[in-house]
Amino acid sequence: MRRNRSRKIAVADLAAVAGVAPRTLAKHFRAFVDVSPLGYLFRLRLAAARETLLDGAHGRTVTDVAAENGFTHFGRFSVQYRRQFGETPSATRKRARAAAVSQAGAGQDVGGAGSRAPGLPSREWPSLAILPWRVSSPEPAHRWFAEGLGHAIAAALAPVRSVSVRLPPQSQSPMADPQRVAREIGAQYVMVGQLTMAGQRVRLVVRLAETATGHSVWGDSYDGDGVDLFALQDRLIAGVTSAILPNIRNCEIARAQRALPHELDAGGLTMRAIPLVFASQPSAAMRALELLHRASEIDPDYGLAAGLAAWCHGQLVMYNSSTAPADDKAWAVRLAHRATMLNADDPLVLTACCAVHTMMGEFEAADALLARALQLEPNYAWAWGRSGWLNAYLGHPDTAIAHFQRAIRLEPSSPANANNFVGIAAAHFGSSRYAAAAAWTRRALREQPRMGWANRTLSASYARLGEQTEALRSLDALRHYSPDLTVGRVLDAVPFRRNHLERLGETLGDLGLPT
Repeated sequence: MRRNRSRKIAVADLAAVAGVAPRTLAKHFRAFVDVSPLGYLFRLRLAAARETLLDGAHGRTVTDVAAENGFTHFGRFSVQYRRQFGETPSATRKRARAAAVSQAGAGQDVGGAGSRAPGLPSREWPSLAILPWRVSSPEPAHRWFAEGLGHAIAAALAPVRSVSVRLPPQSQSPMADPQRVAREIGAQYVMVGQLTMAGQRVRLVVRLAETATGHSVWGDSYDGDGVDLFALQDRLIAGVTSAILPNIRNCEIARAQRALPHELDAGGLTMRAIPLVFASQPSAAMRALELLHRASEIDPDYGLAAGLAAWCHGQLVMYNSSTAPADDKAWAVRLAHRATMLNADDPLVLTACCAVHTMMGEFEAADALLARALQLEPNYAWAWGRSGWLNAYLGHPDTAIAHFQRAIRLEPSSPANANNFVGIAAAHFGSSRYAAAAAWTRRALREQPRMGWANRTLSASYARLGEQTEALRSLDALRHYSPDLTVGRVLDAVPFRRNHLERLGETLGDLGLPT
């Protein structure tokens, strides 16, 4: 399908390539992607046409683009395109061309990777230009040291798959305009640095900015002894590698939230969904699912949208908010399999699918996905948080707490930290440290008051401490959150070890939650 978008293709052709009967092919397409084979092909063609039209640098007409993607009836193509994307193909092309002309007027390169209309997050990994460092020191050793800093940062980011690092030619002057250089090599973000010296002290100042606007995204400074420069370099790299990815991701989310609905493609819709995915609230998960299912309709090959949607279905089960838990579990597993087949190199996809396997009690599969995610992105906070939950369910409370705390240190302002606080509480409950469990759950609820499901742990912890009044108050909050909740539903939603579940269930039953 991907190689032959311009050709007329019948189901019989696809069945012959796959080596199965047409009915079998249709059955498995429906089971795996919830659409017929030709319906999938139709979505692929529309997505490819839109991607071309959003590239403001090309000179092809709407008719050319339609024909290249297998649409021979141009009036019908326009209607179908508008129904899918909320604007006509000519409107998309006009908007992209206007953006390209604007970039050219500002001295920007309108060809290559930088030609996509600005303000629209792509489904591809963001690109980062690391420019030569400027040096304000007369010492030759400092100049030599600064020349290697950009390459050292690039090497540290090399294993990270969530950002594409680009270096300018070695002949590039550190005094050149950073935005111009970044545009020339097609990077959406640019990192610049400066080395200064005061007495025997050396200061490294680093800044991350958007290429299109020049707006600062993040910055920091690192001071150290001018004698031990490599210790200073190690501190710089540790700070940069932990800060770059969350700040770029937050910037991509903000860009998607500023865009108009008809401007958003699958990447933009998914960026809008991410804060909702990490809110750990069923209502937010439901809103995220609307955006993610729409993203998959637009681009059926987008693994990230499928992976995050899988975890949203999983959240509805684990947070006792699903009206049909068996159906949500089935959707979660189906989407997780689809996501890992479409994109097994994105730590975000792998971690989302790990969460689904954890929910299902498939701990070995979850652990393998986590290992792969952390191999690709060793400082990925959400992966460390999910490792905390995995260890909590496996009955390794101290390891779980250490991994939750590492996740919090890596991203102190992450919206996922309220969930990490509940995880720490659950680990303490598993070790019969009920005062600590109650304290961490209260902290989580201060951070996210709408996480009513966290009262499962809080009410049981209070009861175990003999604080009956507080336990009943917490149980009332739990019932308000989920009026039909029973002990059985609570225990079915969380795959803790038997001893943990027995204590939790017995205590909730004693407090009056129906069995």
